[in-house]
Amino acid sequence: MSFKVHVIHDLMYGFNESTEFSDLNLPDVDLVIFNGNIGLNSKRTMLYATELTKKYPNVQFVLNFGWYEMYLGHVPKTPYEFEDNISVRIQNSDDWPKNLHWKDPRSKEGLIIMLQTGQTIQVWPSFGFPKVRPTPKWKDLWFYLNICTGVLGRDKPEELTEINKELPFKLYSEYPQWATPEWINERFEIEETNIRNWEVNAKHYKILVTHLNPYKDPRLEGIVATQWNIHWAKCLWVTTNQEKSINFLGGKLYSNPGRGAIARGKVLEVDNI
Repeated sequence: MSFKVHVIHDLMYGFNESTEFSDLNLPDVDLVIFNGNIGLNSKRTMLYATELTKKYPNVQFVLNFGWYEMYLGHVPKTPYEFEDNISVRIQNSDDWPKNLHWKDPRSKEGLIIMLQTGQTIQVWPSFGFPKVRPTPKWKDLWFYLNICTGVLGRDKPEELTEINKELPFKLYSEYPQWATPEWINERFEIEETNIRNWEVNAKHYKILVTHLNPYKDPRLEGIVATQWNIHWAKCLWVTTNQEKSINFLGGKLYSNPGRGAIARGKVLEVDNI
């Protein structure tokens, strides 16, 4: 028995930009996966997700945020501030769509979803941090230039003393803290442990979703990276930044970038075996 999957990512809609007609029309599918960079911020992404979930109430949707929603222009006040805001909205708001599924990255449980076909699947959405090796050029690479992990100097003014030693100007207020190899590797180890437990214990067909591509993601250029040590035979791995599907770790690595009618017409049929 099979089911049909449709993947959407990297639409990059501006905050006041209207959704194109072709992006509001889906093919005949059972599951849609939003895999990040839908809008230039999380509010625009949620608008698009809400438009589709209400239009297609019998289709199940998985929401996985990407770099634009989680890190572009976002300076977190506290650890997991973004995730906490989403969790509060789901728990306390009546307008969160019932067919829209989101996983808190701190949770050790994946998503269990029943499709309109009567089949049950299990999905693990994640940003997809790899294990990285420190390098003298780290501050020139994508993670350091784009991933903000917090704010320095807010509660500890003495932190500014160390920062000022590296800056060509005097800093008197807060300063963003950019991702270090240690911070990324902490995320990697947590994710790898949780995913390995999940893949062993899952009782239904498994779909892994990562915003970062484990295979030749251009954002990892110049970075020595190691991916999760998992087995993925006969399963689906949904990602981004890839034009054609490939075999990866014994399963299928699949992506569907772009706007418009061509991208919105693509369907992946999955054999649930």
